[in-house]
Amino acid sequence: MKDVELQFEWDVEKAKSNIVKHGISFPNAAKIFANEILEYVDVREDYGELRFIALGRVDFKIYRVVYTRRADKVIRIISAQKAGKYEQEIYYRKTLA
Repeated sequence: MKDVELQFEWDVEKAKSNIVKHGISFPNAAKIFANEILEYVDVREDYGELRFIALGRVDFKIYRVVYTRRADKVIRIISAQKAGKYEQEIYYRKTLA
């Protein structure tokens, strides 16, 4: 995804609550897409839309970003938070292999 000029969007109120709840802004979370990411389909629930979970790095920290695609180059961020220990291990194992 690094070579594609991506655009990002999000719900403003959700973005504000994400900062309070998880301590990361959506603009900062979007930076993971500038580096190597590990992504998979979010199958935790039926959301009525196809959602993805991406694990990626920003400033030496690994984050988990849940998003959906609105168009070919538009990513709608739904939530973002620091990746858990297990997710961090998976990210490093897959991207450093």
